[in-house]
Amino acid sequence: MTLMRWEPLMNDGLWMDRLFDNLLPARRRPDEEEPAAIWWPRTEIVEEKGGYLIEVDLPGLRKEDIKVSIQDNHLEVTGERTLERKEEQEGYKRLERAYGSFRRSFQLPKGTDPSKIESTYENGVLAVRVPKSEAATARQIEVKVR
Repeated sequence: MTLMRWEPLMNDGLWMDRLFDNLLPARRRPDEEEPAAIWWPRTEIVEEKGGYLIEVDLPGLRKEDIKVSIQDNHLEVTGERTLERKEEQEGYKRLERAYGSFRRSFQLPKGTDPSKIESTYENGVLAVRVPKSEAATARQIEVKVR
């Protein structure tokens, strides 16, 4: 048996993919035919003047498929995308969309007001607005001259 020196950066370049495939078995590459059992919708979090905007990409889901909840200062977005197959639709050659349930959880920063959180869903994007509390927002203090 010949010993070979292992150089991960010099190999075929797929060593990182293989590592994550072992850690996250539900993750699939687009060239695989079977859809993932778990998926993570893409999310953007933006700090605005009066609070935070969390946008979650959920194309193809109905409002009834999405649940937004808050517990112990964590905002959680959960839902499920189902694949509705019918007899006449058989014959898929490739499935790249992920189906199944998802759960995204975000710890809210200090100084937010969870009681005033609002969410809207439009064109496949869930927008959750988390306002800052009155005490956390900066305010200008007038300097008085005596």
